[in-house]
Amino acid sequence: MKHHSQELFELCTDTKSIPRRRTRSVSPPAARTNQRPKSGGRDELWDPWPDGDFEKLFTWEEVLRTDNLSEHWACQPGGGDKRGSESALAWSQGKKTRRVCLGVITCDEPTCEVVTRPQTRRAGIMGQLNASCLCGSQLKHIDCGVTSVLYSFKGGVYYIHKGIHHHPKQTHILHLSPLIAGRNSLTGTRESVATISTVLLNQDRVKAELQALRGKSTRNFVDDFAEFQKNHPGYVLYSQFEAVTVVVVQTQFMVSQLVTDFIEDEAVNGIVSDAAHGFWYSSKDLLIISSTYSALLACWVPGLMTYANGGSAEHYRLHFLVLFNSMADECEKHGREVNDELFGNVVDFSEAERVGFTQAFIMFWTNREDSRSQAELEDAAGALLKGCQQHYRSQVTRVKKISGVIDPAKADNFQSRALALLLVLDMDTFKQKVASLLRDYPKTKPWLEWWLRDRLTALAKELWLVSGSIGILCG
Repeated sequence: MKHHSQELFELCTDTKSIPRRRTRSVSPPAARTNQRPKSGGRDELWDPWPDGDFEKLFTWEEVLRTDNLSEHWACQPGGGDKRGSESALAWSQGKKTRRVCLGVITCDEPTCEVVTRPQTRRAGIMGQLNASCLCGSQLKHIDCGVTSVLYSFKGGVYYIHKGIHHHPKQTHILHLSPLIAGRNSLTGTRESVATISTVLLNQDRVKAELQALRGKSTRNFVDDFAEFQKNHPGYVLYSQFEAVTVVVVQTQFMVSQLVTDFIEDEAVNGIVSDAAHGFWYSSKDLLIISSTYSALLACWVPGLMTYANGGSAEHYRLHFLVLFNSMADECEKHGREVNDELFGNVVDFSEAERVGFTQAFIMFWTNREDSRSQAELEDAAGALLKGCQQHYRSQVTRVKKISGVIDPAKADNFQSRALALLLVLDMDTFKQKVASLLRDYPKTKPWLEWWLRDRLTALAKELWLVSGSIGILCG
C-alpha cells in the first residue's frame, strides 16, 4: 500500500492515465550500436556525449543553457583541490571539479539494444549486476575511467576532457527521466514506462507522451489536494497558497520523536532544522525539515516537513510556528510542561531562518498570553538557537546516559574523550581521536557522523573562532 507521503508527492506528477501493460517486441531488437541519441538541439554549443581530448571555455550563460554542461555518460563527480575559487579572474585559479565516467552495463546477448546507466557506488553496481537484463540475459559492467575536469571561475567554466570512451553509448538516458529508470518509492523502485512498450526507452518519446497527457489533463490540483486531506486526515497540519506558499506535514510518529527528550529522557541531538535546495522541480522551492535523532532507530528522523516556495523569514516563521504548536500539543497530551527548552534548535544560521524562528517563538508565547515582553521573548528565542559548541557539549552529556549506546561504567570516560575533541589543535590528531572514540564506542557512530558533516562548515568556522581550536565539525 502506498504511503501518503509518496501519494502527496505524486499529486502534480501523476501518470495514471498511461495504461500499464507489458508488451513484447514481435521482431528481435536491433543490435547494440554506438549511435548518438538525439541531444535536444544543443550539439552546436555542447555535445552531451563528450569524447576524445579537447578543451573549451564556456561562459556562464552557456553553462546555464547546457544545464551545467550535463553529460549523458554515467559519471562519478569528484572534488579537486580546495585552493581554487569561483571568483578567480583566471580559469587556472578557479574552483576545480572532476567527472569520471563509470562506463555502462550491458548484457551478453549481442542483439539486445538495452545499455544501462550504472549507479555511482560500487555496491549499487553490484546490486544491478545481480539482476537480469530486460531481455533476460546476464548483465556485465564495462568500466571506463575517462575523466573530465571543470574549472569554474568568474568568466565561466573551462572544460577539459581527456580520453576516449571505448564502450557503447546508453540507448536510453536513464538519469534524465525517472519514468524510464523507475521512480523510487517507499516500497522500492517502481516499474519503468518501458514495460508498456520498448519505444518508451527513447527519452524524446517519453517527453512527447508526457506533454500530450498534460495538454489533455482535466485534473484539478485543488480538488486533488482536498481529496488527499480527506483520505489522510491530520497529515497536513497547515497549508497556505498565497504569495508565500507552504504545505506543512507531520505524522504522529514524527511528533512523538520530537518530544522524546522530555517524555523518555533519552534525547540525543535535540532538533536540527535545515532546508534542502534542489529537491523540487523549481530551484527556488525548498524542503524545510526539522529532524531529531532516534536512539531506538539509530538514525535521524524528520519531525516536521514543509514545502515552501521560497526561503524568506515568513516561510520559516510558518514552519517553526507549526512545529512549536505540534510539540506543545504532544507534551500536553502526556501531561508534560511546555517551556522554552522544548524548542531548542540548531539551524544553519541564515538570517531568514533565524528571524523566522524568533518571530514564531514570539507569536507562540504571545498566543498563550505569556507575561514576558516582546523584547524578553526575543532574547529567549536567541538563547535557544544554540551555537555548535554549546549544543555539542549538552548532547555529549545526554548520550552518555543512554545505556544502550554507552556502558554506564564507561560513561565518564566517553564524556571526557568526546569533550576533549574540542581542544584538539591539529587535524591529524583530531582524526586519530575520532577514530579511537568510534572504535571504543561504535554505537555512537551515527550520532558523531552528524557532527562531522561538511554541510555545516559555516557553523564549524563559528566554533573555531569561539574556542580557538579546530572544532568538532571540521571533519
